[in-house]
Amino acid sequence: MTDVDPTTPYHQTHEDTNNSTTDDISSTSTTLWHGLGLFGESYLLFSIGTLKPLWTTLYPSCFDERDDTVCPRPYLSYKSITYSVVSGVILGMILLGTLGNTLGRRRGSILTASLLAAGSLGMTACSLVLSSWPSILFPAMSVCLFVFGVGVGGEYPLSASSASERAMAAMRRRREREVGLHERVQRLLVDGGAGERGWQTLHANEKLGVIEECGASDLPEIPLSPTNVTRGTRNSLHSQNERLRTRGREVLMVFSMQGAGIFANSLLLTFLLMITRRRAVNDDNEVVEYYDTATLLAVWRITYATGAMILVYVLVSRINHLTESEVWAQDQERRREEQQLRSMEAYEGLVTNNNTNDGESSLILPSMSQITLGSQFDGLGSTNLDGCKIVPAVVESMVQTTNSNGLDRDANPLKVALLLQHYGVRLFGTSLTWLLWDIAFYGNKLFQSSFLIVLTGEDASLMDITGASAINAFVALLGYYVAAAIIDDPDVGRLTLQQIGFIITGTLFLLCGCLSDRLPSTWLVIIYFGSSFFGQCGPNCTTFLIPAEIFPTEMRTMCHGISASAGKLGALIASILFNFISEKHLFLFSGYASFIACCITFITIPETTTLDLYEIDKQWRLILDGRKFDYEGPANDPKHLSFYERNQNELCCRKE
Repeated sequence: MTDVDPTTPYHQTHEDTNNSTTDDISSTSTTLWHGLGLFGESYLLFSIGTLKPLWTTLYPSCFDERDDTVCPRPYLSYKSITYSVVSGVILGMILLGTLGNTLGRRRGSILTASLLAAGSLGMTACSLVLSSWPSILFPAMSVCLFVFGVGVGGEYPLSASSASERAMAAMRRRREREVGLHERVQRLLVDGGAGERGWQTLHANEKLGVIEECGASDLPEIPLSPTNVTRGTRNSLHSQNERLRTRGREVLMVFSMQGAGIFANSLLLTFLLMITRRRAVNDDNEVVEYYDTATLLAVWRITYATGAMILVYVLVSRINHLTESEVWAQDQERRREEQQLRSMEAYEGLVTNNNTNDGESSLILPSMSQITLGSQFDGLGSTNLDGCKIVPAVVESMVQTTNSNGLDRDANPLKVALLLQHYGVRLFGTSLTWLLWDIAFYGNKLFQSSFLIVLTGEDASLMDITGASAINAFVALLGYYVAAAIIDDPDVGRLTLQQIGFIITGTLFLLCGCLSDRLPSTWLVIIYFGSSFFGQCGPNCTTFLIPAEIFPTEMRTMCHGISASAGKLGALIASILFNFISEKHLFLFSGYASFIACCITFITIPETTTLDLYEIDKQWRLILDGRKFDYEGPANDPKHLSFYERNQNELCCRKE
């Protein structure tokens, strides 16, 4: 650090102050760009539901169970589309989530964008080329949607993990600047001279903008007292740092692009139907609205082409501009360095044993420069400067074995076993709560038909239906933004928001199940909007965020993918199961699922709002080295452990 002239205002020595705001808080445009993948996939994925009325109008026989004149298996046309995309999503979440740990966030995100772009272009081509052959159209769309679904599945864990890691890196930079500020304050005190001159200098610099330009403009005036200056500055900066915690908000703002995509799809579809509708007078002299075949085909094609263009842009922009996750890259580098260190230690032990047993040096431990020279030759070995044989194969073999203190980092099955042993309850909790939430949230979708009848009437047109869907999508989008605004407040946090969300939505579903036949229409609409809002401002956001925070960086995308795939499995189970029970029992079942998920959340999921996620990585590295009990950091603090983990730790302590 360079010396600071005590008579020089701080802003003249702090060269990068003007960039601090940019470094600290991601701009809106950056968040939008990182969330465009979720925007595009949700825009097209949820269009399956919004376009169904158009397909029913264009190909009525393909949606009639009794008519097999056009489609060989009527009614299965739409179901094949739904099941193929859900199957692809589940596969993508597990496969690409696991590959994301190995390939990295950048290459994994480009791979998902490639699948999304390919699937969307295929669907657009089907609407253009195969619209006259419905017997071929729907099977071809099912294939394209399966490819698209795999990309959708990969986008979930990669976007969540990348957003969380960007926030982790930004928070670390803020803390480094805070430490730098503390050091500069101390230097000002020392260089300003003894006695009152030092305090006066610090006070003058503070007045000239020392603190304001460090991002803490609301700090109180520093009193001229050594004790109060040090403590007051530190506490004020710590408080400011707490206010700048944005990890949860950044993840949810990216995730909110999913809600924005759904809203944009409903809005565009409503607009297109509004400007293309035609009117005619029927035999009863009544004005009726209708759409001809060419108009509906054009609406369908424009809807798909718009989504495809967005996803092609996402692919090209990621190839050209997306950088690797700083946190993931640092974790990879740290693991490589530790692996090299262990291999050298093991090789040194082998040489020592060999010298002891044979009384002579048949192998020597090379210096790092000699290893560098030797690495330029073939794998059979090379000769160092002293004419002694270096055997790289020996060093390589050490990298692939378990040393005396821990586990080989490349032994993936054993690594997964360790993950399940130490974080398995968390993975069980995130997976089961997401599964139960998607079952419960299916009640919201089932409720939609009753809601639309109340809002639009029995004889609603296509435009009326899509317009009502747009209103509901807007209410849900508000839930995303409210969740992002409060998620980083320590008084709210992830755990409380998820539990309250489950309780409220569960209560609303139970009310529908018990009172739906007696509720007035106004209350029916209020309950529906309430389930949409609190579903998003609660479990839908937190089930996406929590798996991106409670697992180590090395295994984060895999665990998030497993959790998310469990959620889609829940939606699939609900769509099949709910065909065999009445509407009243559907709502009751959804309510029960919400309450069970709330209990599982309380037992299995920890609170990480104020936890530095680097601590989980430190703990994980010690676990891999067989030194779990050497870790004594914040990740073991009871406030950052689940109810199960806290009680398990107490039980272990009692046994000891």
